[in-house]
Amino acid sequence: MTEDKGLEQSAESHEAPSEEQLAAELDAVMTSLLDPILPNPALLSRLQSSIAQPPQRYAPFYDRLAKLFDLSEDAVITQLTRLGQPDAWRRTGLPGVRNVIVQAGPRTAGAETVFARFTAGLRFPRHRHTGTETVLVLEGEYEDSQGLRHRAGELRTWPAGTNHGFRVSADGPCIIASVVYGREFEAAPLRWLARILGR
Repeated sequence: MTEDKGLEQSAESHEAPSEEQLAAELDAVMTSLLDPILPNPALLSRLQSSIAQPPQRYAPFYDRLAKLFDLSEDAVITQLTRLGQPDAWRRTGLPGVRNVIVQAGPRTAGAETVFARFTAGLRFPRHRHTGTETVLVLEGEYEDSQGLRHRAGELRTWPAGTNHGFRVSADGPCIIASVVYGREFEAAPLRWLARILGR
């Protein structure tokens, strides 16, 4: 074997590593150098407590609420802040249902604009929409009388003339944002109650 041939074979057996191999080696070295940093328990607890309360609890929905209620995101945050105040939730005349009236924008003129909270397992009575209703589920879920489940983050619109009732999941309360242009309950006593309450 000539000296040149031996050098060629030696060079072939010691090829430079590929970029992928270098990246994998570098990644392994960097990972071994990084120790996990655990957050301060008190700080973590404060952060979790903060995002568990309105308005931060509903931060993923700010833009959709702004569109639904015809408000700026800052105005939506102001409205959501009220949800953390127990005395803001008013009785509706229906057991297990409370709401907070929303001061919405001009495009919702003539509509009932509210946040509504339904207790777990509640059966909301059948009603007919005399005008359009649009609902954004903020928390929990319910199943309507057609068997369709409505979960957090879902936006639904019922046109005038549609008729349904629903049942809230037994797993917890359901909180919605709603813009209603008219509703009428099927049961006569509930229609009378709605008239008395001005709804």
